[in-house]
Amino acid sequence: MTTDPEQLLSIGELSRASGLTVSALRFYDGAQVLTPAWVDSWSGYRRYSPGQVLEARILAGMRRVQMPVAEMAATLEALRQGDLDSARDLLSAHLRRLEEGLDDARRQLAQLHHALAEPMFGKAMAGGPPSQVAAPTLLALLAAVRHAVGTDPQLPALMSVLVEVGEELTVVATDRFRMVVAGRWHRAGAAEPQVGSVLLPTGEVDRLTTWLSGRHGSLTLAAQEELLVVRSGEEELRLTGLDEAYPDYRRVLEHGVQLRPLPTEQLHAALDGDDVAVNLGGVLVDRGFLWDAVSNVPDGQVLLPADGVIAPLVVRSPGDLDVVALVMPLAPERS
Repeated sequence: MTTDPEQLLSIGELSRASGLTVSALRFYDGAQVLTPAWVDSWSGYRRYSPGQVLEARILAGMRRVQMPVAEMAATLEALRQGDLDSARDLLSAHLRRLEEGLDDARRQLAQLHHALAEPMFGKAMAGGPPSQVAAPTLLALLAAVRHAVGTDPQLPALMSVLVEVGEELTVVATDRFRMVVAGRWHRAGAAEPQVGSVLLPTGEVDRLTTWLSGRHGSLTLAAQEELLVVRSGEEELRLTGLDEAYPDYRRVLEHGVQLRPLPTEQLHAALDGDDVAVNLGGVLVDRGFLWDAVSNVPDGQVLLPADGVIAPLVVRSPGDLDVVALVMPLAPERS
């Protein structure tokens, strides 16, 4: 690959040749998906080799079909290594997800058409069947996700905990840099059970936690529009949720990246250090976030994405709580 600046393309030229915007090319550079062949150390200008035009065009195509960034990187790396079979497998896997998503959309639209035909249309719709859970279990689920709640007032949805009520109970929290999902959850595109959800702001989460303290009996949880109703015998607690959109956590969990276990001694060495960021098998993560994830998933297994793949670090519980914590990777600093 040539690194003579006179023979290289500017970022604008590559943008015009590939169909990717300049801002998109900068993003994919930062994400280590498509890095320039040469960067001017004084001006920071990026230059690309003519051979990278094809990679950029392939990247543009993957972007148009909303392929996850980690899989874009893996596909391009497979092509660079001449492994066409692996590249085709990644593209085929994404196509299957798109088809499953289309099937899911068809089911949802069919349900909407059915709802429009109901004589009760316009009145409050049921939020799904109630969940039955022991008070200590609910308290443990909330404790497992609480540290991942966001603190940015510009993003009120992330300053909340998503509670999904149905045959299973699931609670979710994320601040964009990490995510924790506690409780059993159904896969996107699978036969979807009826589920109601309420987005509880932190104040209501803390009120629920205080109410649960010292309780040991069985609880019934029901989602009623923007209310979460928790019953313990004759007692009832009504919690008010937010009317905000929440990230699709299932799509994040189902990134499709192969995972490998992190050796215990390597984990202990990272946690015992004092660096802000730690490198775990090529994955750079915030040490504080790693500590939170490990501390809140007792005896959890720490899993890394396959070598060279940009994807979250995963901590998965072995017990009945079904806690999965994700820590997003940091972009490596350019030397």
